[in-house]
Amino acid sequence: MRRRDFIAYGSAGVLSAALVNEHPENTAEAQVAAGFSFDLELVEVFQEMIDGEVLFALALRDQITRALRPILNVVEGANVTFRITNRTRKARRFALAGLADDFFAPIPAGGSIQLQTIANEAGTYCYLDNSEQAASRVAGFHGMMVIAPSDGKTPTGTRTPYNTPTAAQSMLFDALGTARFPGEKWRPDLPSRTRTWVFNAIDPVLQQQLELGREVDQTAFLRTFYPRYFTLNGLSGYDSAHDKDTVPRGYVGEPVLIRCINMGLCTHSPHIHGNHVFRLSSTSPAGGVVKNQSIPEVDTWMLGPLARVDVLLPFVRPDDIPEKAWPPKQEKFPLKYPMHCHMEMSQTARGGQYPQGMITDWELLGDRRGGAL
Repeated sequence: MRRRDFIAYGSAGVLSAALVNEHPENTAEAQVAAGFSFDLELVEVFQEMIDGEVLFALALRDQITRALRPILNVVEGANVTFRITNRTRKARRFALAGLADDFFAPIPAGGSIQLQTIANEAGTYCYLDNSEQAASRVAGFHGMMVIAPSDGKTPTGTRTPYNTPTAAQSMLFDALGTARFPGEKWRPDLPSRTRTWVFNAIDPVLQQQLELGREVDQTAFLRTFYPRYFTLNGLSGYDSAHDKDTVPRGYVGEPVLIRCINMGLCTHSPHIHGNHVFRLSSTSPAGGVVKNQSIPEVDTWMLGPLARVDVLLPFVRPDDIPEKAWPPKQEKFPLKYPMHCHMEMSQTARGGQYPQGMITDWELLGDRRGGAL
């Protein structure tokens, strides 16, 4: 299920609400003609939290699919055009972290603007509104932009998420489907082989200030920020653990790329059970993409504010199940393993409801699909 989302209307701190489409595909519709173009709008909404609390929030919405905070998918080297209408009560400034942070002009309240940039380097990026520094970003004006490689192959022809992958990345992706990782290579052509995880932490006091149209004192905001809800792709707890767009699902030998980004102010430490993951890339100090020269195998990775990290979940037989006991006879497929944040406060909602915070599952549907490949 999904929590209810409402579009907010009104001014001067007096808002009414209407229901927004609850089940849009969470991707933007790109009009492709010698590049990519997106028709987007900045909106004020109300969103229901895991405990039923309804909070004011901000969001970018695709005008075609109606998806809130859509994933923007483009290809490296392409021209990208954004046609953005600001339906909020304040001027806003669209930015692309690591690509065009402060390049675009402000968009007045009620106004529209056309913006252009070039998708420079393949990897995971984010868009946000920086008109109120971190406040509007944390309040919901954020999302993911994915730049796919124009080629993205290793010297032996294996597909990867990056142009000119490092030697270590090439070795890992070439090894998929061999004795160390029996099964298949990574498949960028299959949507199920990539998942996007957007992390955030929500302070109801900030949301209320923005709902009332009050100016946010940045110094006070950073000093007093007190998150009570922790979300993954805008969902928490039971909802995120059962969300089809969040949960990696597949058979042994079907590796999944997970693109992670932290849009909040808290540092998070995602921890995954059942398999280790391979850390592929991270964020440079200037906001670009650092492709790892060595690939650590980890079960926990750190995400500071605005950090972006790509990891590969190999979907191999879990190490804690002996080879002679595989496939399991008593415990039936699917095998469900949790992902939760090791910053324990993020596992709660409203300061105490556990485990209704930043969690989800990943699921092994069975042994290798069709047996030997």
